[in-house]
Amino acid sequence: MVVQIRNFAAGMSAQGTRENPLEGRTVVVIDDSRVQRRRLRELYESLGFQCVAEADNGLDGLGVCEAHQPDLVSLDVLMPVMHGVEAVGYIREAGTARHVVLVSALNDLEDVAKLRPKGYTPDAIFSKKDSRESFREVLSNIFLADALSEHGEDSASSTSTDSPLEENSSKGPAEPDAS
Repeated sequence: MVVQIRNFAAGMSAQGTRENPLEGRTVVVIDDSRVQRRRLRELYESLGFQCVAEADNGLDGLGVCEAHQPDLVSLDVLMPVMHGVEAVGYIREAGTARHVVLVSALNDLEDVAKLRPKGYTPDAIFSKKDSRESFREVLSNIFLADALSEHGEDSASSTSTDSPLEENSSKGPAEPDAS
């Protein structure tokens, strides 16, 4: 299950702007597990990203983001020293990455989505169990929206919902449970 916080070009495909809107983009992977960092690095590289750096906690990740200014930062939610949710706020304030996603082993991603330190949110929240295709689809939409806005097109006009929180799963977008 993927929780997409911002509704980027929903329903649009990457065709028409670029064959692969992820190709050549840079990513920093921040996770306290060496095994998960390797798995995520391999996943992002298979999608066309170039992994420019890694870190094993949020605080070290802030320095890595400052040094590399990546297109994407991938943060684990729970880490020592500084959690990923907290790091999102610092990264957004500093403007050291274009996009930020959380990748969590936690079961309830909607609860993670409610955490907004300093009022900042990630672009999407993925489960570590999500498929490569789920990552590709959501990240392509995020970067496609960038390409559209660079060409002066309003991606918001092509969205399928006004909800700020959209859940993507194999069944497609659905509104979160209000309870």
